[in-house]
Amino acid sequence: MYGIMLPTDSLPAIFFFAFSMAIGAVLSPGPVTMALISQSPRLGWITGPLVSTGHALTELLMAGMITFGLATFLSQPTLQAAIALLGGILLLWMGAGFVLSGMKGKYHLPTQEEKETTQPMSRGQALTMGVLTTITNPFWYAWWITVASVYLLEAKAMGMAPVVAFYLGHISVDYLWNTLLSTVVGSGGKLFSDRVYNILMAICGSYLLYLGVQFLTVGIKGLPD
Repeated sequence: MYGIMLPTDSLPAIFFFAFSMAIGAVLSPGPVTMALISQSPRLGWITGPLVSTGHALTELLMAGMITFGLATFLSQPTLQAAIALLGGILLLWMGAGFVLSGMKGKYHLPTQEEKETTQPMSRGQALTMGVLTTITNPFWYAWWITVASVYLLEAKAMGMAPVVAFYLGHISVDYLWNTLLSTVVGSGGKLFSDRVYNILMAICGSYLLYLGVQFLTVGIKGLPD
Protein backbone atom coordinates (compact mmCIF):
# COMPACT_ATOMS: atom_id res chain seq x y z
CA MET A 1 0.00 0.00 0.00
CA TYR A 2 0.97 3.64 0.05
CA GLY A 3 2.45 3.89 3.51
CA ILE A 4 1.06 7.41 3.94
CA MET A 5 -0.63 9.27 6.74
CA LEU A 6 -2.68 6.46 8.34
CA PRO A 7 -1.34 6.00 11.91
CA THR A 8 -0.03 2.55 12.75
CA ASP A 9 0.82 2.92 16.43
CA SER A 10 -2.62 2.30 17.99
CA LEU A 11 -6.30 1.75 17.29
CA PRO A 12 -7.30 5.04 19.01
CA ALA A 13 -4.88 6.87 16.70
CA ILE A 14 -6.57 5.32 13.65
CA PHE A 15 -9.99 6.15 15.10
CA PHE A 16 -9.17 9.83 15.64
CA PHE A 17 -7.41 10.10 12.29
CA ALA A 18 -10.54 8.83 10.52
CA PHE A 19 -12.61 11.16 12.68
CA SER A 20 -10.55 14.23 11.73
CA MET A 21 -10.41 13.29 8.05
CA ALA A 22 -14.18 12.99 7.82
CA ILE A 23 -15.02 16.34 9.40
CA GLY A 24 -14.84 18.41 6.23
CA ALA A 25 -16.98 16.02 4.20
CA VAL A 26 -19.58 15.64 6.95
CA LEU A 27 -19.92 19.38 7.59
CA SER A 28 -20.41 20.21 3.92
CA PRO A 29 -24.06 20.90 3.03
CA GLY A 30 -25.61 18.11 1.01
CA PRO A 31 -28.65 15.82 0.78
CA VAL A 32 -28.17 14.52 4.33
CA THR A 33 -27.88 18.06 5.69
CA MET A 34 -31.01 19.11 3.85
CA ALA A 35 -32.86 16.12 5.29
CA LEU A 36 -31.86 17.14 8.80
CA ILE A 37 -32.83 20.75 8.26
CA SER A 38 -36.24 19.82 6.89
CA GLN A 39 -37.24 17.38 9.64
CA SER A 40 -35.46 18.50 12.84
CA PRO A 41 -38.02 21.21 13.75
CA ARG A 42 -40.71 18.53 14.11
CA LEU A 43 -38.82 15.38 15.14
CA GLY A 44 -36.29 17.21 17.31
CA TRP A 45 -32.72 16.18 18.14
CA ILE A 46 -33.45 12.49 17.43
CA THR A 47 -33.48 13.33 13.72
CA GLY A 48 -29.68 13.41 13.77
CA PRO A 49 -29.14 9.89 15.17
CA LEU A 50 -31.89 8.43 12.99
CA VAL A 51 -30.56 9.86 9.73
CA SER A 52 -26.99 9.04 10.79
CA THR A 53 -27.91 5.40 11.39
CA GLY A 54 -29.32 5.03 7.89
CA HIS A 55 -26.21 6.74 6.53
CA ALA A 56 -23.89 4.55 8.64
CA LEU A 57 -25.54 1.31 7.48
CA THR A 58 -24.98 2.33 3.87
CA GLU A 59 -21.36 3.21 4.59
CA LEU A 60 -20.86 -0.15 6.34
CA LEU A 61 -21.90 -1.86 3.12
CA MET A 62 -19.55 0.30 1.06
CA ALA A 63 -16.64 -0.22 3.48
CA GLY A 64 -17.24 -3.97 3.40
CA MET A 65 -17.28 -4.06 -0.39
CA ILE A 66 -14.00 -2.15 -0.56
CA THR A 67 -12.32 -4.17 2.19
CA PHE A 68 -13.35 -7.58 0.89
CA GLY A 69 -14.91 -7.53 -2.56
CA LEU A 70 -12.82 -4.82 -4.22
CA ALA A 71 -9.56 -5.19 -2.28
CA THR A 72 -7.69 -7.22 -4.94
CA PHE A 73 -8.86 -4.96 -7.73
CA LEU A 74 -7.94 -1.76 -5.88
CA SER A 75 -4.52 -3.05 -4.79
CA GLN A 76 -3.00 -2.81 -8.27
CA PRO A 77 -0.09 -0.28 -8.19
CA THR A 78 -1.19 1.64 -11.28
CA LEU A 79 -4.76 1.85 -10.03
CA GLN A 80 -3.54 2.95 -6.60
CA ALA A 81 -1.64 5.81 -8.20
CA ALA A 82 -4.73 6.81 -10.18
CA ILE A 83 -6.90 6.64 -7.05
CA ALA A 84 -4.41 8.82 -5.17
CA LEU A 85 -4.37 11.40 -7.96
CA LEU A 86 -8.17 11.47 -8.26
CA GLY A 87 -8.53 11.59 -4.49
CA GLY A 88 -6.05 14.46 -4.29
CA ILE A 89 -7.93 16.43 -6.91
CA LEU A 90 -11.23 15.74 -5.14
CA LEU A 91 -9.83 16.86 -1.79
CA LEU A 92 -8.30 20.03 -3.25
CA TRP A 93 -11.59 20.87 -4.97
CA MET A 94 -13.56 20.26 -1.78
CA GLY A 95 -11.10 22.08 0.44
CA ALA A 96 -10.85 25.13 -1.80
CA GLY A 97 -14.62 25.35 -2.01
CA PHE A 98 -15.04 25.11 1.76
CA VAL A 99 -12.35 27.72 2.47
CA LEU A 100 -13.59 30.22 -0.11
CA SER A 101 -17.26 29.81 0.81
CA GLY A 102 -16.47 30.01 4.52
CA MET A 103 -14.40 33.18 4.06
CA LYS A 104 -17.22 34.73 2.03
CA GLY A 105 -19.82 33.75 4.63
CA LYS A 106 -21.91 31.70 2.21
CA TYR A 107 -23.02 29.06 4.72
CA HIS A 108 -26.25 29.86 6.56
CA LEU A 109 -28.49 28.10 9.03
CA PRO A 110 -32.11 27.79 7.85
CA THR A 111 -34.64 30.45 8.69
CA GLN A 112 -37.82 29.61 10.59
CA GLU A 113 -39.80 29.88 7.38
CA GLU A 114 -37.49 27.40 5.63
CA LYS A 115 -37.85 24.93 8.48
CA GLU A 116 -41.63 25.01 8.32
CA THR A 117 -42.05 24.29 4.62
CA THR A 118 -42.15 20.49 4.80
CA GLN A 119 -44.39 17.92 6.49
CA PRO A 120 -42.98 15.78 9.33
CA MET A 121 -42.16 12.09 8.86
CA SER A 122 -42.00 9.09 11.19
CA ARG A 123 -38.79 7.91 12.84
CA GLY A 124 -38.66 4.93 10.50
CA GLN A 125 -38.98 7.23 7.53
CA ALA A 126 -36.18 9.42 8.91
CA LEU A 127 -33.86 6.41 9.12
CA THR A 128 -34.78 5.39 5.57
CA MET A 129 -34.15 8.95 4.46
CA GLY A 130 -30.58 8.59 5.76
CA VAL A 131 -30.09 5.69 3.36
CA LEU A 132 -31.74 7.36 0.37
CA THR A 133 -29.97 10.71 0.72
CA THR A 134 -26.67 8.81 0.88
CA ILE A 135 -27.02 6.55 -2.16
CA THR A 136 -28.36 9.38 -4.34
CA ASN A 137 -25.32 11.59 -3.64
CA PRO A 138 -22.64 11.16 -6.39
CA PHE A 139 -20.00 12.75 -4.18
CA TRP A 140 -20.45 9.95 -1.61
CA TYR A 141 -19.35 7.34 -4.14
CA ALA A 142 -16.40 9.45 -5.27
CA TRP A 143 -15.27 9.96 -1.66
CA TRP A 144 -15.26 6.26 -0.77
CA ILE A 145 -13.75 4.96 -4.00
CA THR A 146 -10.92 7.52 -4.14
CA VAL A 147 -10.09 8.82 -0.67
CA ALA A 148 -11.44 6.35 1.86
CA SER A 149 -10.44 3.26 -0.12
CA VAL A 150 -6.77 4.16 0.29
CA TYR A 151 -7.03 4.18 4.07
CA LEU A 152 -9.27 1.12 4.24
CA LEU A 153 -6.78 -0.99 2.31
CA GLU A 154 -3.91 0.27 4.46
CA ALA A 155 -5.93 -0.59 7.55
CA LYS A 156 -6.75 -4.05 6.19
CA ALA A 157 -3.03 -4.74 5.75
CA MET A 158 -2.71 -4.35 9.54
CA GLY A 159 -5.74 -6.52 10.36
CA MET A 160 -9.49 -6.20 10.78
CA ALA A 161 -9.34 -4.26 14.07
CA PRO A 162 -7.82 -1.19 12.31
CA VAL A 163 -10.55 -1.42 9.66
CA VAL A 164 -13.22 -1.36 12.37
CA ALA A 165 -11.45 1.53 14.13
CA PHE A 166 -11.36 3.51 10.89
CA TYR A 167 -15.03 2.88 10.16
CA LEU A 168 -16.14 3.79 13.69
CA GLY A 169 -14.03 6.94 13.64
CA HIS A 170 -15.56 7.96 10.34
CA ILE A 171 -19.20 7.46 11.27
CA SER A 172 -18.72 9.05 14.71
CA VAL A 173 -18.41 12.41 12.97
CA ASP A 174 -21.76 11.82 11.28
CA TYR A 175 -23.49 11.06 14.57
CA LEU A 176 -21.86 13.97 16.41
CA TRP A 177 -22.43 16.63 13.75
CA ASN A 178 -25.87 15.50 12.65
CA THR A 179 -27.12 15.35 16.23
CA LEU A 180 -25.65 18.79 16.92
CA LEU A 181 -27.19 20.19 13.75
CA SER A 182 -30.62 18.71 14.44
CA THR A 183 -30.49 20.10 17.98
CA VAL A 184 -29.42 23.52 16.76
CA VAL A 185 -32.02 23.69 14.01
CA GLY A 186 -34.70 22.66 16.45
CA SER A 187 -33.62 25.43 18.81
CA GLY A 188 -34.22 28.14 16.22
CA GLY A 189 -30.50 28.83 15.68
CA LYS A 190 -29.91 30.13 19.20
CA LEU A 191 -27.08 27.68 19.95
CA PHE A 192 -25.02 28.19 16.79
CA SER A 193 -24.37 31.19 14.56
CA ASP A 194 -23.70 31.56 10.86
CA ARG A 195 -20.31 33.05 11.67
CA VAL A 196 -19.23 30.00 13.68
CA TYR A 197 -20.52 27.73 10.93
CA ASN A 198 -18.46 29.54 8.29
CA ILE A 199 -15.30 29.52 10.42
CA LEU A 200 -15.63 25.76 10.97
CA MET A 201 -16.08 25.14 7.26
CA ALA A 202 -12.99 27.21 6.40
CA ILE A 203 -10.88 25.35 8.97
CA CYS A 204 -12.06 21.97 7.70
CA GLY A 205 -11.40 23.06 4.15
CA SER A 206 -7.81 23.94 5.04
CA TYR A 207 -7.29 20.45 6.44
CA LEU A 208 -8.68 18.87 3.26
CA LEU A 209 -6.28 20.99 1.20
CA TYR A 210 -3.40 19.54 3.21
CA LEU A 211 -4.63 15.98 2.63
CA GLY A 212 -5.11 16.73 -1.06
CA VAL A 213 -1.48 17.76 -1.47
CA GLN A 214 -0.39 14.57 0.31
CA PHE A 215 -2.50 12.41 -1.99
CA LEU A 216 -1.25 14.13 -5.13
CA THR A 217 2.36 13.70 -4.00
CA VAL A 218 1.88 9.98 -3.45
CA GLY A 219 0.00 9.57 -6.72
CA ILE A 220 2.74 11.29 -8.73
CA LYS A 221 5.41 9.11 -7.12
CA GLY A 222 3.38 6.01 -7.95
CA LEU A 223 3.10 6.75 -11.67
CA PRO A 224 5.03 4.35 -13.91
CA ASP A 225 8.32 5.66 -15.26
